[in-house]
Amino acid sequence: MKKKIALIVFAVLIGISLFVLVKYIIFSKNYATSNAVFVKTDSLTNLSFKIPGKIEKIYVNEGESVKKGELLAKLNTKDLEIQRKELINQIEALNKKIEASVIQKDKLSKDIDENIDLINVQIKKLSKLIEAKKYAIKAKENKLQKLQNDYKRFSRLYKNKKISIEKFENVKTAFLALQNEINADKKILESMYEDKNALFIKLKLAENNKKEISRLAKLIQSMKSQLEALNDKLALINQHIKDSFIYAPFNGKIAKKFTNANEVVNAGTKILSIVNPKDLYVLVLLEETKLKGIKTGNYVKIHIDTTDKDYEGYVNKILPASAATFALVPRDISSGEFTKLSQRFYIRIKFKKIPDDVLVGMSGEVEIARN
Repeated sequence: MKKKIALIVFAVLIGISLFVLVKYIIFSKNYATSNAVFVKTDSLTNLSFKIPGKIEKIYVNEGESVKKGELLAKLNTKDLEIQRKELINQIEALNKKIEASVIQKDKLSKDIDENIDLINVQIKKLSKLIEAKKYAIKAKENKLQKLQNDYKRFSRLYKNKKISIEKFENVKTAFLALQNEINADKKILESMYEDKNALFIKLKLAENNKKEISRLAKLIQSMKSQLEALNDKLALINQHIKDSFIYAPFNGKIAKKFTNANEVVNAGTKILSIVNPKDLYVLVLLEETKLKGIKTGNYVKIHIDTTDKDYEGYVNKILPASAATFALVPRDISSGEFTKLSQRFYIRIKFKKIPDDVLVGMSGEVEIARN
């Protein structure tokens, strides 16, 4: 009886073992498994200031959720704000000085041009008057020559008592009057020449005043160069002020806080690390012998050890190089010695629905369905 029971138990065990073996063979044929599983993210980002300075405040703590554009930390910008205010005052004062110099230059240029035009008109007009006066004097001199001949002839006649004194005096008076008139005209002509020379001197002075316009133009250009340099400096200060603030680049959670308020940091020093919990994926190391039938889109069951839960996923990518390809010290097979080792490849798996309780760095196991 005991022997019969033992045989039955043995047969049951054999049956169970066969069942388990068959089930394992079928499972191995349909699924590839791995316990080299790590929860990763591509959105883990270290945040830092682009300039050195003293941290005034960090507005978030580790684990806090933040929204895109939210202020996370800032440097003390008091000195930068003072520099900015001083530069703005300098720029405003220089702009006013440039504006005043431009107005002065334009007014001076206009006045000089108008004055030069007026002087040229006066010179032209006076030149015509001089020509007219010269012509008039010439005509009178011709007439005087005739009167002079008459005066000499009448003088002889009067001495010979052939004409009356009245006729002689009339000719003499006409002669002397015309002579005096010509002398007066010549003085007027001389005065007109002096006036013309004076106008030429005024014209030269007016043209020399254009040098002042040139000086003002150079001064304005110099001030504009100064203004450009000040604006460049202001733009740099504004950029430094802008770089004194850290904002969240996307919706996420603060993964790590590396520094605290009142610390002095260099440019590029890590301040915060932020991660997007909606951007998780699972990175799996799978032996090359298990790659058969594994393709993009295949169903994956993901088990996370920390939560002790199963999650659904799918194969997102099969990376094209083995893990050993990126080893710091690659295998040296140049000597001819070679031991064949099974290589592992990275498989990237996406969650069908991002879980709230899975965090970056957790590990577990996966079952990947084969085609």
